[in-house]
Amino acid sequence: MDVTLWAFDKKRNSTKQPETAGTKMQGELKQNFTLTGLEVTFNFGKQLYVPVFNYCHIPNLRRYYFITDWYYNAGLWVAVCAVDVLATYKTQIGVSRQYVKRAYSKYDASIIDTAYLTKARGVLRNNATLTPTQFWGADAWGNNGTVVIGVVGANQSSAGAVTYYAMAMSTFGAFMYSMLSGISWANISASEISEELQKALINPTQYIVSCRWFPIVFSGFSQGVVTSTVMLGWWTFNLTGSARILNTVSSAWVTRFNEVTIPHNPQASNPRLDYLDMAPYTTYTLKFLPFGIFDIDTTELFDKTYLGLQVEANLMTGDAVLKVSSAGPLGGYNWDNAFLVTEGQIGVTLPVGQISADIGRYKNALISGGANALAQLLEG
Repeated sequence: MDVTLWAFDKKRNSTKQPETAGTKMQGELKQNFTLTGLEVTFNFGKQLYVPVFNYCHIPNLRRYYFITDWYYNAGLWVAVCAVDVLATYKTQIGVSRQYVKRAYSKYDASIIDTAYLTKARGVLRNNATLTPTQFWGADAWGNNGTVVIGVVGANQSSAGAVTYYAMAMSTFGAFMYSMLSGISWANISASEISEELQKALINPTQYIVSCRWFPIVFSGFSQGVVTSTVMLGWWTFNLTGSARILNTVSSAWVTRFNEVTIPHNPQASNPRLDYLDMAPYTTYTLKFLPFGIFDIDTTELFDKTYLGLQVEANLMTGDAVLKVSSAGPLGGYNWDNAFLVTEGQIGVTLPVGQISADIGRYKNALISGGANALAQLLEG
């Protein structure tokens, strides 16, 4: 029968077939055999000739065989053959639906391949950062930022008993100076009560129920109603700059967003090693103060380009919500299904210095001075 012989290097778990013509010989089957294992006898006609072939195809049997051994018998060489099932049925296997663990021609780089050895030493390749200025817009207390004060006063634009004013840091400083540098704004005649006594009795800061600084540039602030005055208790203060009244709950909410390019594992640039962007080969940590430090699930960043950070803050209370999502090269964040949602406090409380007067001491002084009516007013 006809037999084609090759010196052919192939893996046992491969469907590969020889692509060269090979050497055609006449072989004989001299004993009982099975289709999966047989011995074929050849007459090479050469003294001391050692066959170099390790693979063959027998058309009559419609099978490919590995030649696992050769032995010499009475001037003839005998090939010990074992069927190559994968090469024999390559066509049938190719059109069938199978679970293939490894293949040469096709691959899925997202499947984790544990056959490769890994090293215990970790390496920080690069990181992505946003400065406070890049995200919030403000970087220093004295230079910029927005101050929101809650003031008790007669204001029809207020949201309840307290009116919330948002203003620049410089405007707030000038407001506090005008309020505490003198008492003339109270419009009380010195003939009725001396200025020193007015300062002791009238505490303007008691009308400020909250005062918080936010890292948001006021020049870019557009919520609320513009005003140039602050209604503090019974009095009106003119501002050196403008302020905005947060007259509704919705106007007190601000949203800030920014994004960074995700620093992928450089070894994942190999198209067959995409899975190196997954744990345990890669880890991601997000540090976003004051919200905290978070480990990010690598599956949320796999095959993504950008990490989006969105903060929604309430300027009345200082409470804020951080949402973290990812997107591809064309964007497309899904904030309704953000993979990380957490709360924090971004408003920094500023002390306003509550002044406390000893009413009892002033009552006694007034009585000794004959001002009984005013003393009774203070008592009652």
